[in-house]
Amino acid sequence: MNEKTKVLAFGEIMMRLSPPDNLRLEQASTFEVRYGGAEANAALSLAYQGDDAAFVSIVPANRIGDCALRSLASYGVDVSRVVRSGDRLGSYFFEVGASVRSNGCVYDRKYSAISLAGHDELDWGAILEGVGAFYVSGVTPAVSEEMALACEEALAACRERGITTILDLNYRGKLWSPERAQAVMARLMPHVDVCVANDEDAPSALGMTCVSGSLSNGIEERDDYVEMARQICERYGCGMVASVIRDVRSVEDSDWMGMVYAGGEPHFSSVHHVHVLEGVAAGDAYGAGLVHALLHGFDLDHASEYAIAASVLKLTIHGDSNLVTPAEIEAVASKGAGTRVAR
Repeated sequence: MNEKTKVLAFGEIMMRLSPPDNLRLEQASTFEVRYGGAEANAALSLAYQGDDAAFVSIVPANRIGDCALRSLASYGVDVSRVVRSGDRLGSYFFEVGASVRSNGCVYDRKYSAISLAGHDELDWGAILEGVGAFYVSGVTPAVSEEMALACEEALAACRERGITTILDLNYRGKLWSPERAQAVMARLMPHVDVCVANDEDAPSALGMTCVSGSLSNGIEERDDYVEMARQICERYGCGMVASVIRDVRSVEDSDWMGMVYAGGEPHFSSVHHVHVLEGVAAGDAYGAGLVHALLHGFDLDHASEYAIAASVLKLTIHGDSNLVTPAEIEAVASKGAGTRVAR
C-alpha cells in the first residue's frame, strides 16, 4: 500500500441515539443523534487523516439514509458505491456509563435495509474498481448469512485482484454466537492479510484458548497476545496481526497499549494511562490509525505507536467519529514513544 491507495470499508451505518449527561435510558426525555458503525467510523477517521477513503453499504433511499451518508461525505468519505435500497436504517441506543456502571447498548437494527439484502445486490467487480485496500469487521458478517456471503465474496475478489485486506474480528455477542462466528470466520480468514484482534474477540470469533478474554490484566498478559498473533498467522496465513491491549479498571480509568506483530516479531507501543470521556469506537480508531500508518510506510514501531495514539484520542471524543488529525495523533504518539514497553 501507499498513500495514494483508495481504502474501501464495507459495513452497516446506523443512527445512534444517546441520552445526554450520562443519563440512563429510563431517565431520558431527549436523545442526541449521531451516525456510525464500525467500518463507517474507520472510513471517516481515514478521511479525516487525509487518506482516500470510501464506504460501501446498503442504505435506504430516504431522508434518514441521506443523513447517514451525509455524515460521512461531509468529512470527505466517498459514498458513491453505496447501494440505495430497502426501507429502514438500523439504529442503536448508546448509554454512556460512569464509574462502576458500564456503557450500555440496545440494538434496534432488525429488518434494516442491509440485514434484509441479498449478497447479489453488491457487484464486487464494479465496487472494487480503483480500490487498493479493503476494510471490514466481524460486525458485518454477523448481520445476516447473506452479508457473511457478501464478505466472503468481497475478500475472495480482493485476493484475486491483489487488493490488501484488513479484517477487525470485532466480535459482538448480541449479534451472533461463538459457534456461528467461528464457522463464518473459518471461511473469511484465509483471505485476510491484516487481522486486528484482541483477547476479547479471538476466543469467541476464532475459538482460541491462548488468551484469557479478560480486559483487566491485558498488559501483564502481553506474551499471550504474541502467542495469539503467532497462531493466527500460522493458521490462516495472515501477514500481520494488530491488537489493542488494555487494563480496564472502570469506565473512566484504564491503561492502553498496542501491538503490531509481523515477521514473527511483536512491536509493542508505550502504555497510555487514559481518563475516558466516552468508550466507544476506539477499536475502529485503532484500525484506521493502523491502516494510515501502513499507507504511509511507517516502520512497525512507529505504526504501533501511531495506531494506539489514534485509539486513545478517540476516548476523549463524544460520538463515534475520531475527529483528530495526523499531527494530533503524532503528538500523542511521540510523547509515549519514550516509555515504550521493552520487547
